[in-house]
Amino acid sequence: MLKKTARLALLLFLTPGSAWAARPELERELDSLVTLFYDMNFDAARAAADALAKKHPGHPAGPFYQSVTTYQHWIAEGMRSQETYRAFEASLDAAQSSAGILLQTDPAEGHYYLGAADGFRARALAGQRRYFKAVTKAASAVKHLKEALRRDPGLEDARLGLGMYHYFASRMPGGAKPFAHLLFGERGNRNLGLQELWRVARSTGAARMEARSMLSMILAKDDEANWAGAERILAELCISFPHNPIYRLRRAYVAQRRGDFDAAISLSDPDGTWIKTLHPSVRAPARNWALYRAAESLLMQGRLEEAGRRLANIDDKNLPRGLEDWVLLRRGNLADASGHRGEADSLYERLKDKNPSALARRFREERFPKGPRDVAPFFAGY
Repeated sequence: MLKKTARLALLLFLTPGSAWAARPELERELDSLVTLFYDMNFDAARAAADALAKKHPGHPAGPFYQSVTTYQHWIAEGMRSQETYRAFEASLDAAQSSAGILLQTDPAEGHYYLGAADGFRARALAGQRRYFKAVTKAASAVKHLKEALRRDPGLEDARLGLGMYHYFASRMPGGAKPFAHLLFGERGNRNLGLQELWRVARSTGAARMEARSMLSMILAKDDEANWAGAERILAELCISFPHNPIYRLRRAYVAQRRGDFDAAISLSDPDGTWIKTLHPSVRAPARNWALYRAAESLLMQGRLEEAGRRLANIDDKNLPRGLEDWVLLRRGNLADASGHRGEADSLYERLKDKNPSALARRFREERFPKGPRDVAPFFAGY
């Protein structure tokens, strides 16, 4: 239960840039940098972060955004490069050091960046499944963000992290809620969390796009299942950030959950020109996810030959984390539907991840194409 609680508590920092302050002297620069960040223009975003650090020496914004862009590359590399991760930590250390000094002259801004850095560090630790270390950093982040708002109630961007905490803490299992209250100092509140997130989403601050991104994820979760609301936000994000595959592929997932498999296939479009426009570091994982979404949708429609072609084109050597077992599951489904039950069972037996393994057990009792109609959740960004 404690491990599950730690995972749930960390959801408030599982997407880039948990909250970002936008003081007048930095607002224009941050707005431009954030646009590069969300459109996954990594090289330009890094150059902009470097320029920000040079223009505002001693301010935490520069090294904080340098850490953000370095983290992007770590994710794009499959979270494998220790060298990239050390560079990320070094930039975060510099940001926190500058934020500590800033407390003397601008306590609200200092606490804000301390909270943002702790939150982002929590996210990185959670990505490595170091949940208990991560949850401690998350608790520290909430503490700093609360203090930032106490000192400056107009610091709207700081409400993002608190909104995420209030929402996700309300979704914890009943037995875990006292632990969350002890750790974070207050209980979850779904309605308050959503109100805070919408408030930031409708603001003009640098965190508005992160709030919209977070809402697109929340509305597309089973807890809310607001497919129409998620589709509206994701359609907007796809237009604003055409080079970010996460929003397009999340939109394909929402189409699947609505039962519109034709729309999901069209959005996935693994051989489309949209893939070619992506930054090279995200092109391969995005195409693998697109192939998977298309294959899964085709299987649900009984279009076995087309699904088989998509599954055969998936690059097994460069699968994003978490996708491996889902690919095996669907290859097992394809074998099942083709009458090759021995091959299907062999694939099902190789599964280790909880959700696809559970589905595989059900398929062995009621063979595909019968059995559960579940689709893979979006995770690891996609």
